[in-house]
Amino acid sequence: MTVLGSWLAACGGAPASTSGPVTIQFAALVDTTGEQTAEIKRFNDLHAGKIHVDYVELPSVATDQYSKFVNAFRAQSPTPDVVQIDVTWPAQFATPGWLAPIDQYVTSSYLNQFWPSARTVGRVNGHLYGIQRYMDIGMLYYRTDLVEKYGGSVPQTREEMQALAERILAGESSHGVSYGYLMPGKKIEAIVDEWLEFLWGAGGSIGEPGKLQVNGPLQVDALQYMHDLIYKFRLAPTGTSTYVPNDILALFSQGKAPFMRNWVFAYAIANTPSRSKVAGKVGVAPTLATSGHSGHGCTGGWVLAINANSQYKDAAWTFIDYMLSKETQTSMALNAGLIPSRPDVVSDASVQAKVPYFKQIGSILNSGQNRPTLKNYNQFTTPLQAAINSVLSNQASPSAALSSVQTQVASLT
Repeated sequence: MTVLGSWLAACGGAPASTSGPVTIQFAALVDTTGEQTAEIKRFNDLHAGKIHVDYVELPSVATDQYSKFVNAFRAQSPTPDVVQIDVTWPAQFATPGWLAPIDQYVTSSYLNQFWPSARTVGRVNGHLYGIQRYMDIGMLYYRTDLVEKYGGSVPQTREEMQALAERILAGESSHGVSYGYLMPGKKIEAIVDEWLEFLWGAGGSIGEPGKLQVNGPLQVDALQYMHDLIYKFRLAPTGTSTYVPNDILALFSQGKAPFMRNWVFAYAIANTPSRSKVAGKVGVAPTLATSGHSGHGCTGGWVLAINANSQYKDAAWTFIDYMLSKETQTSMALNAGLIPSRPDVVSDASVQAKVPYFKQIGSILNSGQNRPTLKNYNQFTTPLQAAINSVLSNQASPSAALSSVQTQVASLT
């Protein structure tokens, strides 16, 4: 693994050596399962003497990753060579010329191996700049044993979750259950995603690029509900405004709550006996809705792309091709619980036998919705993160907070 500072230290360095194996850097979020590290080791063993990959571990929070990538790209650093970027970033990074097009490496038959959205998310101005490595979506996690014990079905609405969470809290507080519902609340991308999910689950939307609205009645109601989960219903921790996804996963894995909103990565960890007290007792479902509506998880995921300044683009593609292979993606699914960008892995019966929620994930993915596609998504999410966090920290009202950013985001395209 390589320290983060080596990116900028490489800027303006001497030309790459032409002797010995080519060394490339792969920058991706911190590996919490060990699977990503194992994949890289297998690649290095397969290509010993030819290509060696150094793994640069990034922070788990997307906002922090974004800043590090932008700093490296602006400095024209030749490393990292391969970047794993959020699905909202390809246009932002390709438009300034920071990513290398990969059209020369792929054919239509190659691309057809992947989910449609996985092969189009990296297409910008007629060129392909990346392919999605794994899919992601916000989901409702629940304790299967507690839902069954307290006579409830898996909640689909806010009201159903509240009622069941209150019963569980009343009956299980002496057994370590301290909260009813967990959600990230720190000033990061996840809180915008959660707010959108509560909005979509109430039948609302934020409109189209160029005509975005974030301060309408349903938008305000969605944020009010997030606030009320903490301060009115007292189901979410008072420290929610400081929590990232890994923080609430730790609480959930300790048996502290029956319900949690989190991303796909949490499933494997919550169901690993050495890491979780509730392993084998965790189920997933669509995010919460209001009566008469359906839950819609916010879609996400991570795209593999090549730094335009990399000196080893062919080697970088060789590594990406390996990471997208059926064998590697099967390993990723089995050992990390992530959703491969290849349908042939998700539908594989042997994989489903070991990752049971893959049988459900099709319907959850089909109900998912996308964040707005914007030329500079950061201009949309940054003020919203601050506004939502101010409400979750009880510093502002939902109406005032959202109205304060309406003029900033309304005309974004």
